[in-house]
Amino acid sequence: MLASIAEPGGKVVEVVTGPGGPEVLLCHRDADASHLRAPLRGLLTASIGRPWRIEPAEPGTVDLRQGTLSAPSTPDGVPDAGGAGDTAGRVVVVTARAGALSAYLELAFTPDGLLTLTTTWRNDSDTELTDMAAGLLLPLPAQDAHVTMPGVLYNDNPSSDPNREVPHIGYVCEEHRLPIPAVNAAWDDRHVSLFAHPEPTRSEEDGTVAYGSLGVIRSPGLTVTAMTGVIAFDGKPDVCYVSKAEVADRPIGYRDLAPGATITTRHTLDWGSVEPRGFGFRKLVHTELYREEAARPLSADDIVRLKTNAMDSRWNGDGYLAYEGIRHGRPRSYLYGWTGQCMRLALCDALLGIEENRPERIERARRAADFYVEGSATPVRGLRSARYLVDDGRWEMFRKDGPENWGEFVSSRAHGETIADLAGLALRFREAGLEVPPEWEEAVEDAAAIFWHSRLPEGVVPVGWTPVGTPVSSMVSAAGISCVQAMLGAYRLSGERVWLLRAEEVLARYHRLHAATFERPFAHATLDASGEDKEAGMYFFLAAHEMYRLTGRETYAEWAEAAADWLLTFVYVWSPEFDTGSTFERRGFKACGWPSVSVQNHHLDVFFPTSELMEFGLATGRPWYAEQADRILHAMGQGICQEPGDWGFQTPGEQGEGFFQTNWQRKGEANTWNPSWVIALPLYHALRMRKAS
Repeated sequence: MLASIAEPGGKVVEVVTGPGGPEVLLCHRDADASHLRAPLRGLLTASIGRPWRIEPAEPGTVDLRQGTLSAPSTPDGVPDAGGAGDTAGRVVVVTARAGALSAYLELAFTPDGLLTLTTTWRNDSDTELTDMAAGLLLPLPAQDAHVTMPGVLYNDNPSSDPNREVPHIGYVCEEHRLPIPAVNAAWDDRHVSLFAHPEPTRSEEDGTVAYGSLGVIRSPGLTVTAMTGVIAFDGKPDVCYVSKAEVADRPIGYRDLAPGATITTRHTLDWGSVEPRGFGFRKLVHTELYREEAARPLSADDIVRLKTNAMDSRWNGDGYLAYEGIRHGRPRSYLYGWTGQCMRLALCDALLGIEENRPERIERARRAADFYVEGSATPVRGLRSARYLVDDGRWEMFRKDGPENWGEFVSSRAHGETIADLAGLALRFREAGLEVPPEWEEAVEDAAAIFWHSRLPEGVVPVGWTPVGTPVSSMVSAAGISCVQAMLGAYRLSGERVWLLRAEEVLARYHRLHAATFERPFAHATLDASGEDKEAGMYFFLAAHEMYRLTGRETYAEWAEAAADWLLTFVYVWSPEFDTGSTFERRGFKACGWPSVSVQNHHLDVFFPTSELMEFGLATGRPWYAEQADRILHAMGQGICQEPGDWGFQTPGEQGEGFFQTNWQRKGEANTWNPSWVIALPLYHALRMRKAS
């Protein structure tokens, strides 16, 4: 034993002699064996020159000191609760050397049982060191560990299209790409989490901002790494994931050190038990190191007022235009589900009409639903077209060409959510004492019937159907979970218990496939992507939450909670700084509270079950989730046009679909692509959360 420190909760760090030199052991006093064993040679790495390489630093001394270790800071510079000011206690100090660089690593526990790692690299030479890359390495004992990098990597993204470029093991990315700047690895019944404490470095020359980097590589075994900013893709250094399924050479993150100059990084390490191992991501969500406040530029009333104005500008007599005029080169159309949400807008109009006693809004919602039910039917009973071309006067299905070549098809994701919203509209009318056309209820039941009868052998709904009603693919995915909500809508409208039983059976199948272990997380709901995505998990959460409300069974609350935690791995808990002169820097944009999209699309958007997350937290005695919903709703008030010309729009209430917080497309900027779902979802959630408050 060379050194040992412990904390009251039972975690122990030991430095012991080993066959190849000193080793660090992460232990727990109640466990028979060490949790993780890492040789000091290989715990630190540094290289000079491009491309960067893993070159283990040679360990030097190991000391145990009684002293004070400054607490790490949150991204806004405030000491986090994990450090709670200065921490008095014992500190393990390890030194190492890599050529002209010396390293000084301090390890100390914080009062809440987390291990702080502070690493200082110093140029001991008389000349400047250029293109330096240095960092920490945590070799894992299992080569098939379940690794989570929030928003970008979930168990190596097993559902992602192998023909598309998406992150896999061998990915090292910028800290600002990660909603929670951390990596979790889990194996057997154990996990380890490495958290960064991001500190921006702004160039004096051009005002660009750089951060450190995190990832998981094979060196040679599976290894979690925290670097000073360099990146890798598929194990290739200096390759950046720059757009949808697109990479480019981008040698970023290299540092230059003058003689005697230093670079200091801070990280936090946690470890413990987890079962099943796929739940390791929940440790990241509930280790609250980051206490930054989200932006609150608008009240819920303001969001409702502005988004209502945008919705009104889209009304076109029979429905709501999917796009603002033809400004994006798209034909005028009504689009149902996915990026259109025409039926959700009708529901918003109805909610406003009922709440404010505005008969014209109620009638507008009725007309929109009637137009859909009367015109969208296909020759296959229960299947409906999802787009109406206004100027052509005709309905059409979605179309997918390319390698999969589905041709025309009905998307289960889009059809399921549209039917669920139609059922929701009918229920709101019924509750308000308004007439519900029997054709609406028939449309809901017909759709629910085909959802049930066309299931795949695995018991789940296919990703879509051909024009003749057969599954468009045998691929098992989470795309059709919204169809469970439609079945529940049929149950609530008809009172026929068979629909509840069928919905329970299908949801249980989805749970076994995706949520029981998260070995194959939710995927394939985003129709322009092909992999793990937030929206697939969103519909499982909504269905489980609704099932809990209808049955009161705690099992469904537990399912919903696990899905909510997975969704929250996509939500930023901190706010990166942006390059000088960028829109985000000029306007003080804060990413904290914003959800990112998918492992393929690394940007922010407003697609999130915000009001249902609030309801879930309040209904189940889990108020923390309601608090998260509140900060998410208000954070997404950023980017809403408040006057003509604001954020690139002329109509107040419009908002871009994509906000670019990282090196994906246009960092520090927002787009002006504004499909109607960007109106529908924030308006719907603001209406419901305003009423609840």
